[in-house]
Amino acid sequence: MLGVVRLAPNCTAYRVRQVFLASRSAEWSGSAGAVYPAINRLEAEGLIGESAAQDGRGTRTYRLTPAGAAAHDAWLCDADRAIGAGLDPFRTRAGFWSVLPPKRLRVLLKQLAREAERRREELQRELPSLDEGDAAMTTLHIALQDLRLTWIAARQRKIG
Repeated sequence: MLGVVRLAPNCTAYRVRQVFLASRSAEWSGSAGAVYPAINRLEAEGLIGESAAQDGRGTRTYRLTPAGAAAHDAWLCDADRAIGAGLDPFRTRAGFWSVLPPKRLRVLLKQLAREAERRREELQRELPSLDEGDAAMTTLHIALQDLRLTWIAARQRKIG
């Protein structure tokens, strides 16, 4: 959230929610029950500041405080966590696929390959319309699908 507020100073909680709802990440939620309490917590911790928009509706906008910028910088520069495993549903399941009977595993691997290809193509189509930050994340997502496809192909060769 700090990053969204940093990139769009004077954004609303609604804008933060829209960014999260549009995200492909399973690590955060764009639900109102997640975003609005988190905004309140960040404000209470002094990481974001609030001001009233001049729209006559009482809309509240947010900006990073110096403490918020420092916290965001610390998160951005945490190389250990950035390189860490993190949440990855593919990787989490991959270690257990060997318990499947070979016939079922072959079917699953074909399904996984089709889905990875479909997602990769979808991401490639979106890439030209994205801003620099979203393009960087999408390029990494495409590379991840490429690595998954390589792993799937090797696994398919191994089981015949």
